[in-house]
Amino acid sequence: MLLAMVTDIRVVLVKLADRLHNMRTLGSLSRERQERIAQETLEIYAPIAHRLGMGKVRGELEDLSFKYLEPEASEELEREIESKREQNEEFLKGIRQSIETELAKESIPARVDGRVKRAYSVHQKLKRQKIALDEVYDLLAIRIITDSVKNCYAALGVIHNEWHPIPGRIKDFIAIPRPNLYQSLHTSVMGPNGQAFEVQIRTEEMHRLAEEGIAAHWKYKEGRKGVGADDRRITWLRQLVEWQQEMRDPGRVHVHAQSGPVPGRGLRVHRRAAR
Repeated sequence: MLLAMVTDIRVVLVKLADRLHNMRTLGSLSRERQERIAQETLEIYAPIAHRLGMGKVRGELEDLSFKYLEPEASEELEREIESKREQNEEFLKGIRQSIETELAKESIPARVDGRVKRAYSVHQKLKRQKIALDEVYDLLAIRIITDSVKNCYAALGVIHNEWHPIPGRIKDFIAIPRPNLYQSLHTSVMGPNGQAFEVQIRTEEMHRLAEEGIAAHWKYKEGRKGVGADDRRITWLRQLVEWQQEMRDPGRVHVHAQSGPVPGRGLRVHRRAAR
């Protein structure tokens, strides 16, 4: 699959879509198969989706895997989040309206959405930081999507003027994108009644790439399938394949085999490594 991805990225897009469909229909399988497929999904497919910038696919794969691998923890967390759903929705609605009003005053065009953080992501944070759900600063999040980088920073100024930012929670992934080319401004602020929430600010193009990643812009030009050599999202993949090809090179295998005390054994070891 990795070798095929280098020449035609659509191979992995189809494979990820197939795995997502499998995870959505996992309920009919035995418990043992559910756990095996979910573990494989969490360890292999979700990280590949993340590395390719496919946020929506990665998120659903992780949440579905969490559901089958840790059903009790998943159900408990879902219940806890659901118990505060109306309260959270009302809070996000009020914040969204306030932001829309303030952005309009500054003539910053934008659409504003609200969401609750994904279950698996919350679970990981609770385990890692050993905190309660009420202490998760980014459990509730607002996303501002505007028309330009300039207005992204202008919107950030509006947010910080309206609510007090939480120290250490401001991240500029526009100036310094993540390795998978994700771009956005992140900040966490203290809202009404001491309720913290996160704000993500990005352009329409940044949002499209954050949600769909490499699937948003794979190319097909002049008979050459896949993405261009300049696409940094699969640089790591090309390096992996180059390493594998070096391991397969007969000259390299021969040299390594001669250096060992038992030539035959050395040859078998290096061939096994190449596979």
